[in-house]
Amino acid sequence: MYRDIRELTRRFGANWTRFLAIHAAVSILVFVVLTPLASLLLRLSVGLSGSAALSDEDILFFALTPAGSVSLLVLGCIFSIIVFLEYAALLVVAQSIDAGSKVTVVQVLQFLAGRAARLFRLALQILLRVVLNLLPFVALLYLLYLWLLSAHDINFYLFEQPREWRLAVALGTVVGAAASLNLLRLFINWVFSLPLLLFSARSPGQCLADSRAAVRGGRLRVGAWLAGWLAASLLLTAAVSAALTLAGMYLIPWVVTSVDVLFLALGFVTLVGFVLYFGATIAASSWLSLLIFRLYGDRGLRIEIAPQPGAEAVEHHRLLGNRKVLGWSLAAGLLAALVTAHVLVARLQFTTPTKIVAHRGASNAAPENTLAAVQAAIDDGAHWVEIDVQETADGQVVVIHDRDLKKVGGSTLTVAGSTLEQLREVDVGSWFGPEFADQRVPTLEEVLELSRDRIGVNIELKYYGGEVALERSVIDIVERAGMADQVVAMSLSYRGIQTLHRMRPDWTVGLLSSVAIGRLAALDVDFLALNGRAATRRLIRQAHQQGQQVMVWTVNDAITMASMMGRGADALITDEPALAVTVLEEFERLEPLERLLIQLADFFDRAGLYREQ
Repeated sequence: MYRDIRELTRRFGANWTRFLAIHAAVSILVFVVLTPLASLLLRLSVGLSGSAALSDEDILFFALTPAGSVSLLVLGCIFSIIVFLEYAALLVVAQSIDAGSKVTVVQVLQFLAGRAARLFRLALQILLRVVLNLLPFVALLYLLYLWLLSAHDINFYLFEQPREWRLAVALGTVVGAAASLNLLRLFINWVFSLPLLLFSARSPGQCLADSRAAVRGGRLRVGAWLAGWLAASLLLTAAVSAALTLAGMYLIPWVVTSVDVLFLALGFVTLVGFVLYFGATIAASSWLSLLIFRLYGDRGLRIEIAPQPGAEAVEHHRLLGNRKVLGWSLAAGLLAALVTAHVLVARLQFTTPTKIVAHRGASNAAPENTLAAVQAAIDDGAHWVEIDVQETADGQVVVIHDRDLKKVGGSTLTVAGSTLEQLREVDVGSWFGPEFADQRVPTLEEVLELSRDRIGVNIELKYYGGEVALERSVIDIVERAGMADQVVAMSLSYRGIQTLHRMRPDWTVGLLSSVAIGRLAALDVDFLALNGRAATRRLIRQAHQQGQQVMVWTVNDAITMASMMGRGADALITDEPALAVTVLEEFERLEPLERLLIQLADFFDRAGLYREQ
């Protein structure tokens, strides 16, 4: 095996410019043609739902419709082809190296273009077979959920982690491991399907069958090679990440004396990072193509069809080996890096309108969604308090997050199945601390009364399926309190929030989103409440261009708070409002140079850079 590794590495070293040329060409093709096409198809697919974007549970509901399942399947094939295309192109290069011939980039792309329809059919077959193979495991996980975790709200199990939760996690891990092993078996069986499609006249289905036959008796060897490649690739990526982390921790703070110097340092590190990641990607992908082609021959598979190089191909691949071309390429890369750095500086927010929203009250200082938590948020200086509301069996609107009281009160009472009087009998504060034993589930009226003229109220409408007139009840309660100008409303349900918006068009309403597809900024809402992982600079900028504000949840550490402020987030939803208020005050006192260093924490070692402030 050592000799094989050395030989494959030697081949890559002797032909890296050929791999670089085709990798760059395919990347440009994907960026210019396939990515916009996939984006267009995604928009058209989401448009079939009647909305510009789908979020969270709406994605699942759409996927279960005939139009949704077909469109998402087509999209999956398109994205699969994007992955396949680079792999296929590199396989063609590997084949030409083995044959001692030299093909141009144009000839490789022409060769692949002639197999585009078959590539799509192969991607479709693989995708369908993966889905069908996963269905039994998904069904088993759902049965485990019904058996062990359906009695109470999921947040109770996450918080308390009772015996049922531990058993579900253990059994779920076993099922997940079995599903992973099954997928691994499939991918090992199909490892030669793409080269068979490229280098023979077989149909996609026959390629899958012949690949499975070819690995029979050699699965362990093939699996060991693939596992070794994966481990080496991960180590290479980790090494690059560590190098950039060190640069962020030590180089940039050391050279910073002015914004101009920081600008150049940022451009340099951006360029180095791009080169390192691009190089690591090329090395890993190229090495895999050489490996697969070597295994392809070892299993007795033959090349029946291959691109025929022309006379002009002999020197064409050496273009990227020319020193002048490489020099110009590096210069272009440096220019791109400087432009990236300039864009980063240009988008940096130097005046911060960020508001602090206490998540379920100051929920790290008092039991969530109680009057004590609301009071703590007021005392901490938060601008807004976020609360969750539901309907009781007798039509009252109460403030509680879960569908039952198991987590906060140890009671099996459900909100929709109980009256307000029944809910009031439960102590919902002692779980947090004995000093809160007097806390009970509050009504929306009580929270509004406590908050009036002291703190804004962000009302999240919770939908668990038993609602009768939640939107109308919330409107009536807010208007009776005379606080329509001190309230905003949001929900995970776009339909629910649109219902409220139709009733009161002048209210400020927003969509709460964890995962989304489509153009969130195109939705008819006044603000987006985004999971921190989804709150990218690009999405925040798009929302602002549409006149929407952006809240980010749930942000509990100082560096992420400062980073989101720098990105332009209009509000931070946090369990730590006192900390957020302090960070906001400090952030507003920072010089532009210091704010830019805070932003670099997104790209490099977060704590390391923050300590430099």
